[in-house]
Amino acid sequence: MRLSRPVYETLPLFYAAIAAIAWLIAYLDGGGARSIISFGIGIAAAIAALTVFLHRHDCRALKRQYNGETIELPSTLQR
Repeated sequence: MRLSRPVYETLPLFYAAIAAIAWLIAYLDGGGARSIISFGIGIAAAIAALTVFLHRHDCRALKRQYNGETIELPSTLQR
């Protein structure tokens, strides 16, 4: 699935906000199942935010290194 650039750029922030809200709920709710579930949701959202952020970072670095030239394989070279 392809997302538009503005959506893809704000996705890590959205996931980080979900993680922060979930951790706040887990902190304010003393104990119990709701606290454990919200903490788990916070961990999953933080992992998703880091994953998307690092993937964006790697793609930008590769785009800067790649100059767009094609690679000629030895089988296509003239002998």
